[in-house]
Amino acid sequence: MAWRETIEDWTARLQPIRPLLLPIAVASVLIAFAPARIAAALLGVLVGIGLSNSFIPRVRPGVQNAILWITITVTADAAYARLNDQAPLTLVNAFAKVVDAIMKLAFPLIRGLGLSIADPRYKVVAVAPDFIWALVLSLVVLMSLAFLFPSQSRRRDAFGNEPRGATSRPRAVA
Repeated sequence: MAWRETIEDWTARLQPIRPLLLPIAVASVLIAFAPARIAAALLGVLVGIGLSNSFIPRVRPGVQNAILWITITVTADAAYARLNDQAPLTLVNAFAKVVDAIMKLAFPLIRGLGLSIADPRYKVVAVAPDFIWALVLSLVVLMSLAFLFPSQSRRRDAFGNEPRGATSRPRAVA
């Protein structure tokens, strides 16, 4: 009977993180078995799909428009810089620097725990721009599609309420 109670206890404890188990497993398999650039691009697309299906429909429409235009602006800036042989001043470069700083901080901590691993900075920092570009471009595509084909049933604010004027009460006929 103790084993059964232990299993029931663990399943009850894992309920809050249950939706995260499949994405974490997919990410682990991609990182372990796919080439680094392909894994980063696929993870960027998967994170973009996850954000566009879970987080973005719950924020206010003004925030959705801001996210859409920020992603379009970042993409346009990078395209302009690419055409004119300049360095783009985008969020992607800032993200790559943040990832590099995090890896510089995390590597000594990992080594301090006694784990003997190779320096992961080179691999992670090299593919961070691919990940963020895949994320930005997938958000542009998915949010543009959501903007062009809105679904009233999915439109909710951050608290799960329907927007103003979208009540489901029938109108009184006079």
